Amino acid sequence: MDKKQEDIYQNGEDIDDSMFDDPEGYVDDISDDELMADLLEKRPVEETSLDNIIVVDNAPVVGSDRLAKLKNVLKKIFQRFGEIITEFFPTNSSGETKGYFFMEFATHEQAVAAVNAGNGYRLDKSHIFSVYFFTDFEKYEKLPDEWTPPSKEKYEEKGNLWSWLLNSDCQDQYSVIHSTGSAVSVFTNTNTEPKLVMKRENWTDTYVRWSPRGTYLATFHKQGIALWGAEDFKRLGRFSHVGVSLIDFSPDERYLVTFRKALEEGDNESLIIWDIKTSAKKRSFAAADATDWPIIKWSHDGKYFARLSTDRLSVYEISSFFMLDKKSIVVQAIKDFSWSPTDNTIAYWVPEVEQIPAKVTLIEIPSRKEIRTKNLFLVKDVRMNIYHV
Repeated sequence: MDKKQEDIYQNGEDIDDSMFDDPEGYVDDISDDELMADLLEKRPVEETSLDNIIVVDNAPVVGSDRLAKLKNVLKKIFQRFGEIITEFFPTNSSGETKGYFFMEFATHEQAVAAVNAGNGYRLDKSHIFSVYFFTDFEKYEKLPDEWTPPSKEKYEEKGNLWSWLLNSDCQDQYSVIHSTGSAVSVFTNTNTEPKLVMKRENWTDTYVRWSPRGTYLATFHKQGIALWGAEDFKRLGRFSHVGVSLIDFSPDERYLVTFRKALEEGDNESLIIWDIKTSAKKRSFAAADATDWPIIKWSHDGKYFARLSTDRLSVYEISSFFMLDKKSIVVQAIKDFSWSPTDNTIAYWVPEVEQIPAKVTLIEIPSRKEIRTKNLFLVKDVRMNIYHV
């Protein structure tokens, strides 16, 4: 722009569009890719991946008159893993479903969650889902005709996790956090002077906790939990849960429960159950707070766990990590519950409301059969302890 054009532009005078025309004979040889490379990188691209599509096998075979109801039931089960974009139920010539269906999720991560949690889900006694990715078809088509044995993985020796039980005097171990919290030491509780077993600086960020049987020592860190064990207290597992503040173990030490304060409203991973041996995440929940810790309580045989919510007691099967019979036990104003130490019986209590007395109830799991109910008058609080006689 020359001086005259600049004066016209700044003075707000009418501008002749011809002033911006290209010179006569000018050839534009600059491509869009060169001129707007940064913008073209951000342009929408058609999604061609099939990684967010799953296949669910062993579904009920129903006619067209019951298909809408079946779709509604299955959608309720799978929409907990994410946004369902489309669904497709193949049918035969008579209109009956073929026992399998397809679902497309909004993201691959949601499809992964659906496969991991949905595989093995028991819809009823006759239908246990087999869930896998649609892309698995292509993978299996490319399998070689000749079988090649898998390479042998190197065995990692974890040591004797129960070495402390070999102590000839049956002396326990205990841990102490000292030096203003910068060091953790493990001692053997000898009769005279405690014997130092292990001392490490900056072993934990906050505190430590033993598992119920003493197999693992858990340390807390900003990014999650670490488990240590064996003779030299080597690290046996890591569990990533940013902001974790509380943990608990299942009685058989198969599972670890971690809790953090919800990062945002609807945080569905404030409470997580982990498989200790594999470090795999088995189930997560939203939990506003941990006032009544532990939130998760386990049956004596490790087949079930239960958690309390407003007016509901939810029991889950360990085999699938899904809710027993796909529904909670509704109990208005339920306050607390406890498992029996010897059988799968739950005791729960409800406080007194106006003219209605408080009550304690025993129910059998999995049948949910009510064994006994006891009314209590003028009761403010109840602490339940079940003893085996």
